[in-house]
Amino acid sequence: MQKLQLYVNDTRLDLFKDETVTISQSIQNIKDPSKIFTEFTKSFTIPASKSNNKIFKHYYNFNITGGFDARQKASAKIELNNIAFKQGYIKLQGVELKLNKPYAYKIVFYGETVSLKDLLEDDKLQALTSLNDFNLSYNAATIKARLQTVDTNNAIICPLITSGASNEGSDFNILPSRLYYNSQSGGGTPDLDGNLYYKSAGTGGHAHGVLYSDLKYALRVHKIILAIQDRYTIINGFPQNLVFSDDFFNTSNAEFFNLFMWLHRKKGSVEEESQVLTNPSPVTGFGTPLAYTGMANSSGLVITSPYLPTITQILTLNTSSSEFYTVVIYRNGIEWATFSNLQGNQSLDEGDMGNMDAATYTITIFSTAAIIFTNGSSVGIRWELAGYLPGSPPVGWGVETYTIASFSTTASFTFSITAQIPDMKIIDFLTALFKMFNLTAYFDDRTLLANGSPNPDFGKIKVEKLEDFYVTNVATYDVSEYIDISSSSVDLALPYKEIDFSYEGTGTILALQYEQLNGKLWGAEEFTGDSTTGGDYFDAPNSTYSIQVPFEHVMYERLIDVNTSLTPANNTTTIQYGYFVDDNREAYIGQPLLFYAIHQSSSATSISFKPTSGTHEELTNYFIPSNSLALAPGTSTKNINFYDEFNEYTTSSGFTGTLIAENYLSYIRGIFTEKRRLTKVKAYLPLKIIYNIKMNDTLVINNQNYKINTISTNLMTGESDIEILNEL
Repeated sequence: MQKLQLYVNDTRLDLFKDETVTISQSIQNIKDPSKIFTEFTKSFTIPASKSNNKIFKHYYNFNITGGFDARQKASAKIELNNIAFKQGYIKLQGVELKLNKPYAYKIVFYGETVSLKDLLEDDKLQALTSLNDFNLSYNAATIKARLQTVDTNNAIICPLITSGASNEGSDFNILPSRLYYNSQSGGGTPDLDGNLYYKSAGTGGHAHGVLYSDLKYALRVHKIILAIQDRYTIINGFPQNLVFSDDFFNTSNAEFFNLFMWLHRKKGSVEEESQVLTNPSPVTGFGTPLAYTGMANSSGLVITSPYLPTITQILTLNTSSSEFYTVVIYRNGIEWATFSNLQGNQSLDEGDMGNMDAATYTITIFSTAAIIFTNGSSVGIRWELAGYLPGSPPVGWGVETYTIASFSTTASFTFSITAQIPDMKIIDFLTALFKMFNLTAYFDDRTLLANGSPNPDFGKIKVEKLEDFYVTNVATYDVSEYIDISSSSVDLALPYKEIDFSYEGTGTILALQYEQLNGKLWGAEEFTGDSTTGGDYFDAPNSTYSIQVPFEHVMYERLIDVNTSLTPANNTTTIQYGYFVDDNREAYIGQPLLFYAIHQSSSATSISFKPTSGTHEELTNYFIPSNSLALAPGTSTKNINFYDEFNEYTTSSGFTGTLIAENYLSYIRGIFTEKRRLTKVKAYLPLKIIYNIKMNDTLVINNQNYKINTISTNLMTGESDIEILNEL
């Protein structure tokens, strides 16, 4: 019989002498392979002793001010025979009363990995403020630079993914956001189409290509992991430092390090919403009105009581620029009316805006190019109002006019990473990565490795692939002599007919077309077994287990030169791009997008880049998005499809290193194989094994090796209920 000691915040709790404390452990349960598990105990009770009442601050008395907060877990540890066993947290569930007096506290002990959810709570990616160290200008020059090279922090690029921004309000026959390549001499295409072929204007060319404002930046995923660690620290007021091991999250692991997240917070362009701009262009300095001076001030238009809502209002904007701009009118600092994708001279009236009432109104103009509002005289922007005073009958005041002779917008604004990063919880982001690569996480509390050397990951959340977990620092324990042979069972291991792997987001146009043509989701796979498992169909009690990753999965397009004079052997380009619109070719928000960035450098296939709507430049190198780590299977077969799809760039097979093949296959084949059994035994394990056993260790029973599925141990008696899987 072991003696158990339980501490909360380093203060020892009193225990009932006959209380049973059972700890259950699992790292990957065959019945639920996509979830990350941690140690936990079943609910148990401790006496409402004088000492425990002090620790829990008489929780049964809700009138106590500043009492124990049972909404939060408290730091705790378990010792067996005064030797450290488990570090973790306790959660107070309640108090049992007898004769209206406190009798016992009900608590649960959790292992340390569970603290990950408690620490992150519902925080979203935009809470990672250290990412703003990578903020940069959003203008043609910076977009061009990041389209060609990564920034000095090795964090930001601009991939060739069009957002659908140029489609908004467009009447062009060829949608600007849809890119193509046509080297046909003479061109003849309109200036704002998406032909990426560059031809000098002096030789019959046109200023076509990809408009810079249709592109968005992308952030290296590794920087997000580092930002998570930067935020959750004791120095920032959190109860512990969150540190991941570098087993998977490291710069040498190309399948992880080369992943980028597209900074796509809203559909379409990035310049329209005021919250993404740090220096919008508010229109200030309205001139003296022609009549009633109490109606306006220098910062905006003011309508004050007792004036009733206006009956006529016209906002006129005069500019000879062909650049697009957006006008937002704020009422008392809150967005009141928005007009997107305006171009040239505009006249907006109360039918467009709605009637004004007593408030302060300010115009803010957004653009991604410098625009001057003037008509060469005294009117660049003009408010024109007519209204009336209350009374019977109402008394009109006539027309009031407020003007600005000239007003200019800026050509650049700061692209804030936290304002543009997708709207996603941090815990959901981590969980999605874990599902993609079948990662496992556990708190590494060993100060020494099996060989006696110091453990470099002590105190960290150990993150590694499940397959690596089962072969790293594995110990073997022969427990044959401790098995209770009076009862055991050998059951079918397979709990379902198939496992479905897919992405939650497959709503972009080419992915939808793929689904319609093939009857399956782009990149998705249904595993029902294969030749190595003894068949491809199983009549299991449950039908399907689904592993769905909450990211967008885009089908990219490699461009073909549509020049009719070229043969199929000579019409391929080095350009691949993403078209982020729905099947109506409208701007699309979707799920957060991860992709591999591949740098292309080719003078043979340059691209035409448009810094303004009327000019273009030639770029001979650029980043393209890809679902595969490399563009040739001879370099790497790894990709982020679950299914072995034909590669978009090569239009052929050979990229066999799917997420299933690289991360799941050996494990799920073990689930599906006909020789796999789930054995349940009872054992009385000695303290030396209870102290040291890990979930990746091998148990030997009668010369047969087993992997641990779950183990539940009574810490007082050593009695353990163990589920084990026979090694094949």
